[in-house]
Amino acid sequence: MSVNEAFPDKKIEVGGRVYTRVKVDMADDCKAAATGPFATALQDKKCSRVLRATYVDSKKRYAVTTGIAVLPTKEAAAEADQAKDLGKNLWFRPLPGSASSGADRVHIAGGYAAGLLWGRYIVFSYATYADGHTPTAKEKGLDTVSGAFRDHTSLVLERRITE
Repeated sequence: MSVNEAFPDKKIEVGGRVYTRVKVDMADDCKAAATGPFATALQDKKCSRVLRATYVDSKKRYAVTTGIAVLPTKEAAAEADQAKDLGKNLWFRPLPGSASSGADRVHIAGGYAAGLLWGRYIVFSYATYADGHTPTAKEKGLDTVSGAFRDHTSLVLERRITE
């Protein structure tokens, strides 16, 4: 799987909003794209690459990193996924964009993670506020944004299977 296959379009519509891709990355060292015990689990389970992209909506309200981790088997993906700790943010690293992109704080902001296992792949997303603030209990909606990106990114795998 390549970055161009995973993230072919510079602009996408997700959840009724238009987002622009501001950064893309392919890490052959999966441990570098994750944190803590989860990073070690990816390495131990022979993850071959993590493809990530960060998008920002047109109003620069939301910044979202989404991606796909490629593992050798369904069992390896499931075992690696067990090592995540979303409460402590021990999962995939968000991919910050440049200072003017609206995604320069995605890696330091609190947000909402969503993911799913699809065979030997882990599909993930992490939605934050572009200004870098951690959401308060009254602020709702990041879960919907993150879930919509996870679902959008999983379409890459659906296309791969059906074509």
